[in-house]
Amino acid sequence: MAAMDLNRMLERLNNLIALDYDAVGAYEAAINRIDVESLRMRLREFQQDHERHIQDLSRVVVGLGGKPRTKPDAKGFILKGFTAVTSMMGNEAALQAMRGNELLTNRTYRVALEEEWSDETRAIIERNFSDEQRHLAFIEEALRNRSWEQTTVQP
Repeated sequence: MAAMDLNRMLERLNNLIALDYDAVGAYEAAINRIDVESLRMRLREFQQDHERHIQDLSRVVVGLGGKPRTKPDAKGFILKGFTAVTSMMGNEAALQAMRGNELLTNRTYRVALEEEWSDETRAIIERNFSDEQRHLAFIEEALRNRSWEQTTVQP
């Protein structure tokens, strides 16, 4: 593997890590504003998925001899702030903000899968992408069904 290829790989993996850090912050902002406990619990699960993504991708970066990103970038602070402000408008607005965030993570992971990766790294990225698809599907379903108006949220 040429040095340029390795550098590109490390950059792409660190971009995914940054995206997941951004998502953790956005989920925290939404969770703090949503007042339906069942929705908060599901969003907390999704936030934990993003934290696992950071850990798994960071191990890959270290395994490749690189230094993994350890905090969100400026974009992450902006995304968290946007989600927090939007979430102040209620449960639906918070879910709409999270839908936008998950559309971004889905698109980014889908593009990452177009790259050449080792089997192990590809498996991690595919698993993360599967999580992102599940998050987006849940949020879209919650918005369609107006789950915050119901007493229980379907799994």
